[in-house]
Amino acid sequence: MVVNNLKLLVGGVQLRDAVTTVTDILGKLFVRAGLHVLAMERGYASTIYGAHQFDPLVVSATPPLSYGDDRTDILVALEHDANPDASIQPNRDTILRHGKNLKEGGVLIYDSSADAVETSELKARGVKVFPLAARQIAQRDLKMEVTKNTIVTGALLRLLEFDMDYALFGAYLEGRFLSKGRGVVDINLEAARRGRAAVEEILSSNGWDTIGYRLEPRPSALPNLLLTGNEAIGMGSVMAGCRFYSGYPITPATSILEFLEKHLPRYGGRVLQGQNERESIRAAIGASIAGVRSAVGSSGPGISLKVEEFGLSGATETPLVIIDTQRAGPATGMPTKSEQGDLAMAVYAGHGEIPRIVLSAGTIEECYSLAFEAFDLADKYQCPVFLLSDLTLTDGRKNLPQTFFTENQKPVVRHGLVRASDIEGDGYHRFAMTPSGISPRSIVGTPGAIFKVSGTEHDETGLITTDPSKRKAMVEKRMRKMQTYLREDAKPPQVFGSPDGVPLLAGWGSTKMPLLDAQARLRAEGTETCVVYFTHIWPFPVHLVAPLLRQGSELIVVEQNYAGQLADLIQQECLVETSRVLKYNGRPFYTADIAGGVRQVLAGGTRVVRVGEEAPDAAIVIVPEGD
Repeated sequence: MVVNNLKLLVGGVQLRDAVTTVTDILGKLFVRAGLHVLAMERGYASTIYGAHQFDPLVVSATPPLSYGDDRTDILVALEHDANPDASIQPNRDTILRHGKNLKEGGVLIYDSSADAVETSELKARGVKVFPLAARQIAQRDLKMEVTKNTIVTGALLRLLEFDMDYALFGAYLEGRFLSKGRGVVDINLEAARRGRAAVEEILSSNGWDTIGYRLEPRPSALPNLLLTGNEAIGMGSVMAGCRFYSGYPITPATSILEFLEKHLPRYGGRVLQGQNERESIRAAIGASIAGVRSAVGSSGPGISLKVEEFGLSGATETPLVIIDTQRAGPATGMPTKSEQGDLAMAVYAGHGEIPRIVLSAGTIEECYSLAFEAFDLADKYQCPVFLLSDLTLTDGRKNLPQTFFTENQKPVVRHGLVRASDIEGDGYHRFAMTPSGISPRSIVGTPGAIFKVSGTEHDETGLITTDPSKRKAMVEKRMRKMQTYLREDAKPPQVFGSPDGVPLLAGWGSTKMPLLDAQARLRAEGTETCVVYFTHIWPFPVHLVAPLLRQGSELIVVEQNYAGQLADLIQQECLVETSRVLKYNGRPFYTADIAGGVRQVLAGGTRVVRVGEEAPDAAIVIVPEGD
């Protein structure tokens, strides 16, 4: 019996089968029971309807180190009709795609409303199969097809021997549906009971007492929240004093726009959905000039369209947070698949040279804390600050104790603002030369402060100039901010393990937790490594990184792109040789990917390992992704 440790994957047809309805309900119930939930791969297509969708959840009694490998304990297939693209087997996409990854002795539940599915190969591996006619029961018995997923939820609760009295599920239903009438709550409870009865019949007919997996509550006095990365970014932005956010709908950044549109007005803030990407960043720059902490968010294609305004923020020394939720590129790329391909753009994009800061989050917690820090740094250094995440992280979900936010709450400090009482005569120059490169800053309308702003080169007062000496002095003044940042605010990479004489595994973004999981796996095999994880990437803190890298025997950089953009940056700045483990097929890094890639590098003969599914032979027929 496996207790409180399983990976569950629910799949079906996008939109029609409401895949995430099932996982969202289950995730919230598990968290309310004191269990830990981690979901870092919400597989969906860029088409609106009809493509395959899947959503895996890791559930455990203690915080899971990562989402592990592409292996599943329990597979739930919500499709209720045949797949016309699968001529070799009249089944659903979910079984065809993910059945091969079911563990021996695992569990399959599928909607058998249309017909039974050939599952002899799975049964031969010890998989317990539960054909459940959920759609048929919903239509025939309950006269309400929409309850089919509640039937599946009830079946799962019974199989996991969890919430058998529906105390948690009933409370959830009341919180969500009671405003629509008691009848809505009751019909869903009845649907859950029908699902339970159906699987009990299958258990009895097969002589099974249990499926081999069980979830037991771990009551906790500390309330937990199940959050996505984008929700954590939104919360961190609000707590950092952001009061203006703009954006244009784009996957996977749209949910930040939606979250802040719902919550920011309660704090006196405003949200703008621009008519296009460039309008959104210009609005954020305008709000910042007016004195409001501002941010703009997008993903790769939208970030590309904003490049000219990066320079405007830098040249006018206007604080601005730019949130880039990376997805697979180039061009439209794969809008609903993950990648870490925008690091070079964040560090270098734009004509001319400006001061900029680049941060990267790798966990839900860091989405919150680095969002807060991004606004503070933008305010202090009066320049654009990029906060990078990626689709794996932004759509990923994890439970955090509510105390995390109270324990990490910091005061909002406005840096360098000049008040009317600070100004004497014409003594205020907006772009005054200072040793730190940071000039006093007034807000438009401050009495006595003449305010001029222009994207064209200017002198200390803001007057446009082409004078060579003034140009040279102003460029150097702006760029001195980066030296000040490196002295005062740059942070070294996080180090896990001792670096002395062992291979160093470096990463950034959502590779963090799989890296730590791979480190543990390699250690169990007798190979000791040290994980070096970067959150503060630019300006690159050579003085904090180079001494650390010299301690290791070899540097292996793990990242989700083709070239190895962080590896290139490390080589350029620290003049050290790197090996690389790279993945770029749209799927996240699994523990086995990293551990296997590291083994190949350490075995010798290659310095670059590219992991992920091999390109199919042209003669092999595969099921289309649908996106």
